[in-house]
Amino acid sequence: MSEYSIRNPDFPDDIIRDILSRLPVKSLLQFRCVSKHFRGLISDNHFIKSHLKKAESLSTHHRILVPVSPLLSLNYSLPPTDINASIELSCPFQNPRSVIKIVGSCNGLVCLIHGLRDLTIYNPSTRCLKPFQSPQQLHSDSNQIEYVYGFGFGSNPDDMRVVRFPRFARDCEYTKFNAYDFIDTSGTFLNGSLHWLARHSNIQNQNRVIASFDVSKETFRDVSLPPQDPSLPYYILGVLKGCLYALCDGIYHTEVEIWLMKEYGVVNSWSKFVKIPVDMWTGNISYMRPLRSLSDDEILLEIDLQSYAIYYAEKKMFRRVKGVGNVKWFGDATVYVESLLSPQVSFVFY
Repeated sequence: MSEYSIRNPDFPDDIIRDILSRLPVKSLLQFRCVSKHFRGLISDNHFIKSHLKKAESLSTHHRILVPVSPLLSLNYSLPPTDINASIELSCPFQNPRSVIKIVGSCNGLVCLIHGLRDLTIYNPSTRCLKPFQSPQQLHSDSNQIEYVYGFGFGSNPDDMRVVRFPRFARDCEYTKFNAYDFIDTSGTFLNGSLHWLARHSNIQNQNRVIASFDVSKETFRDVSLPPQDPSLPYYILGVLKGCLYALCDGIYHTEVEIWLMKEYGVVNSWSKFVKIPVDMWTGNISYMRPLRSLSDDEILLEIDLQSYAIYYAEKKMFRRVKGVGNVKWFGDATVYVESLLSPQVSFVFY
């Protein structure tokens, strides 16, 4: 096929771009080899952003990334028996000997950490990666300090960053960042800010708060948790339906409650979203975490770090999706969107 036959003058580039922007990344990577013209269209930065915007609105372009070795990408839209429901991805770390942890997912890129400080930004769709120089090589005294991490961007979506703070205030040298002892080790990103469960380090009251860090302004502020029985501690933060959520155990661990902050930053907008009956799952559940809202009625759940299910709130029933089986090392999974974005991310440590 000649270059001229592909570039039909009666078929404008705008239409070609619109068609291509609806396709999965796997197909686009193949189409880049069709011609120099196609390669130029697909590699264009404007097209990459347009494709990402469309992909974010399509459930078929979202997948679960499971931090095992090799990494697993699960398609929760397919039945568990489908051979395409699970894809093995090469591990970005050589000879991993401990848990691979997901710091966060943003615009199709995933921040991974292996061991204590070995960081990599990885695009599971294109297999491109960008390793960071280990901070312990930059600061020899950091070997004795435990850190928390976050991955997101500020007012400029192109300015993507990984941030790092000492987990405990006693290890922080900078006075403006020494207010918290963090409970979470990975931040939840929403609306230009990262959020961790934490406690104030200099206050006797040990009630939990949400430590919210504005990525652009580089400032912290407190966000109160929902008004609920203090004997039912909140132990998970996340994002559902574009809102910050807090999940807590119910009485006797028979159900979990999910609260949504309907208006970001407004504490009075916390509203109970759904109760999920844990005892309706076949088998005992010790851990449950919402990953994504698929519709007003459907929630994708991670269960005991190895199983995944869709919960139908109206019918109060579960549907299993692909799991990972018995593996040696595993941790919290994440949902990522298929993207052509290059892993060009800056690292900021405090």
